[in-house]
Amino acid sequence: MTDKPINTYRLDESFYKKLEEFTQKFLTEGFDLFAPEFANIEPFLARARCDCRPRDDHQFRRTPREFYLLEALYYRIFDEAFREEFNRAEHTVIILPQCLAIRGDKCKRKKGKHGSVCTHCAKDCQIHEIMKTAEKYGVEGYFSKRSLVKQLQGIKKRKKSLSVIGISCILTLTSGMRSAREAEIPARGVLLNLTGCEHWCDNPFPTETVVSRVKAILEEKYGLSDKADNLG
Repeated sequence: MTDKPINTYRLDESFYKKLEEFTQKFLTEGFDLFAPEFANIEPFLARARCDCRPRDDHQFRRTPREFYLLEALYYRIFDEAFREEFNRAEHTVIILPQCLAIRGDKCKRKKGKHGSVCTHCAKDCQIHEIMKTAEKYGVEGYFSKRSLVKQLQGIKKRKKSLSVIGISCILTLTSGMRSAREAEIPARGVLLNLTGCEHWCDNPFPTETVVSRVKAILEEKYGLSDKADNLG
């Protein structure tokens, strides 16, 4: 006997009305709630739209502010949805953004097969702080490559049961988590507090993140950091 197929969803004529109302409520209440955090998006967009210089990132820089809110929500849902799967994976790797290096182009990162790695060249760098904790758990960290899927697939060939922590800005973190999903790797993430790379600034500067959130993800999976000192 063949089982009757189950529709994952079924829409009626009222769906579009409800979706329209929900979307408007989400945008209105969201921008009210995050007004301090998103206050500079519209002034930046106004300048980006008037920028006629030849560059290949105009479309990215002109992303409407609604997508900042949507991507932030997507990140939060994605981070929670795959939390248990992330914690079950045997190994973890951290993908680091180049813009987080406090020494910028003078960072002494070392090239490796799966991406450049931190050499702890600056004690006041957040990457140094993140990796100092990560290494206690045997967790590796690599600076991100342009093709994230290939980068993660390469790491996974060596570590079959793998999870990943991504650190990036609002508009790129969720795309990275989607790439991890494409590579069949459960992902969690931590947002950058601000943007400072060449996409946003004529004179790039180091960004920052909440390091304690990275530590909390590792502690949830492996235990408190003081216990990590006794690991292998």
